[in-house]
Amino acid sequence: MEIWSELSTMNLNNSQNDAILNCISAMLSNSSSSLSLIWGPPGTGKTKTITVLLWLMRKLKHGTLTCAPTNLAVKQVASCFLRLSKENPLDTSCLGDVLLFGNKHRMCVEDDLKEIYLHDRVRKLLVCFAPLTGWRHCLSSMYDFLENGYSQYLRYSEEQKEENKPSFLHYTRKKLDVIYPELQRCFKQLLFHVPKSCILEVNYNNIISLLELLEDFNTLQRKTTRVEIKEVFLYKDVPRKSSMGILPKTVITIGKTRIKCLELLKMLLSCLKLPITSSKRTIREFCMESASIIFCTVSSSSKVTSNKKLELLVVDEAAQLKECETLIPLRLPALKHAILIGDECQLPATVVSKVCKDALFGRSLFARLSSLGHEKYLLNMQYRMHPSISIFPNSSFYGGQLLDAPSVMQKEHQKKYLPGSMFGTYSFFNIEDSWEDVDELGHSRKNVVEVTIIQEILQNLRRACSKTMKKVTVAVICPYSAQVLAIQEKLRKIKFGPLSVKISSVDGFQGGEEDIIILSTVRSNSDGVVGFVSDRQRTNVALTRARHCLWILGNTATLSRSGSIWADLVHNAKERQCFFNAKSDGAISRVIAKHESELSSVKDKSVTPLQVKNNTVRVQAPSRTRKGQKRQRHPSYVVHLMLGVVNEAVLPPVPIHIAERIKGSLKISLLPSAVLDSVEVLLAA
Repeated sequence: MEIWSELSTMNLNNSQNDAILNCISAMLSNSSSSLSLIWGPPGTGKTKTITVLLWLMRKLKHGTLTCAPTNLAVKQVASCFLRLSKENPLDTSCLGDVLLFGNKHRMCVEDDLKEIYLHDRVRKLLVCFAPLTGWRHCLSSMYDFLENGYSQYLRYSEEQKEENKPSFLHYTRKKLDVIYPELQRCFKQLLFHVPKSCILEVNYNNIISLLELLEDFNTLQRKTTRVEIKEVFLYKDVPRKSSMGILPKTVITIGKTRIKCLELLKMLLSCLKLPITSSKRTIREFCMESASIIFCTVSSSSKVTSNKKLELLVVDEAAQLKECETLIPLRLPALKHAILIGDECQLPATVVSKVCKDALFGRSLFARLSSLGHEKYLLNMQYRMHPSISIFPNSSFYGGQLLDAPSVMQKEHQKKYLPGSMFGTYSFFNIEDSWEDVDELGHSRKNVVEVTIIQEILQNLRRACSKTMKKVTVAVICPYSAQVLAIQEKLRKIKFGPLSVKISSVDGFQGGEEDIIILSTVRSNSDGVVGFVSDRQRTNVALTRARHCLWILGNTATLSRSGSIWADLVHNAKERQCFFNAKSDGAISRVIAKHESELSSVKDKSVTPLQVKNNTVRVQAPSRTRKGQKRQRHPSYVVHLMLGVVNEAVLPPVPIHIAERIKGSLKISLLPSAVLDSVEVLLAA
């Protein structure tokens, strides 16, 4: 096969073509083994490249196992491959050699993917392989009917009362109405769900011919008379006397069709070798062993044990896998070649233990090989982001190697969803009057001012989209789970109409994309501490999800002092005149003012002035909270416990703004210096 001629019809760019050709060339020129890396930055058509590669492997008859870290990633690749296979079918419409499998509860397979999903395939083939309903039963029943139909009728008639005896014409039509649909249904399922290699070419062609002849026979026999139908079933290829004299052409045509059907039925009964079983386990093993293109997660690949056809491994999102995880599919005995596709500039596998992190336990095989200088084929044209969005991540993470596709540079790709320059394609919203807070466990952080502003922006988008009735997709992403929960709670009762809104952590949104991305950075403190927000890989993911608009919410002072990539981002936004003070927008300014007013009111009601009397510090916490409001516990409660130690009493915890009041009200001379030092450290943390 001329691979280049096939690629030329797939509408790929030069870097995609080169990556595919180089990988295939490495396979074909090295019969022992090969390992190739494809570097796919965000929006560079990585999934399309994989699906075209798999389509070519299927055409070249190379068994391929395709894996990814998550069910979602596996389904995405499988769905694209299925669509490409239907748009560019091979010599048959059979998909029996293509298989998707995984946990049915976690994978949540829908629509077209059910055509290749193992659970659904086993359910359908169970009927086709069963001894009492399956393919052999259908062939035998049809053969017996066409060969002995008239004698069957005579025996049946003898058992019936005179008044209930049907005519032979009525009998044959009724019998055929039962047998033919069953056979047709069974073999259509077999032709679709069983690989052609298991049926064999000659049997495959005979089945196709049989179905066509039976269709003709079924149609023609409905046009016959009572006398003619009897002659059809008595018809032989040798001349004989007939009660009709010279047989009509219709009878001869139908009779010959019947004889051809009998010949094909006899051949298939003799030559077709397919399972005859009611065991789901046996059918599942048959599907796994006979498939030549398999999709599953890396962990599920441990179940692919007996398939001897799989010589190529393709791993998508390979940079998100630990080295030890990649070893799971690499252990397949027939495997000769591997292609890893990923981007080490995005988030790696999650590793909680600091010891494991320091030991590089989370490093991927893709990253290790890349660091050792193994050749990578870069996909260098991005099709997702407007150039205003892609310019910063391209220069900061990819050394300016990425090109913007012509489609994203067209005027149609630049969208204006809200009025004002602040809501352009790429904007940084400086929120000076915000503060970060921690959740009840002290593990995650949130920023209630940013939550309020996000709500206002989404409400404005909803109103704008309701007027135009255009569907717009929005994702609000945050580095902290506490912020995600706070936004979800704030928006829980709002109906957005034509606006589709997703709320997710940055880590959870890797691989996703939407029309508009609203990025909440959360951190707001005087020390420039941003924690894991400073991680370059996490930042890269956050900045590369938007198609048309990326709006970043953050505190300029905090981010600029962080000494991280965020300081560069703020500086870049100012240089490009994409930097805006949030209060410069009237609606946002009013929302911030209203929020501060409400918060001030709550503060005044929830704490009484601190008293210092007789060398004793006294703080009276509120006796109850507002209805429906939970008392918040923060790390600052340690401050009050320390004050309680001084007073020989333990005080209840209150929010951080109350702790600040305590600090401001203390008489320095009344507390030991060690306690005051500890209070300062805790308040700064």
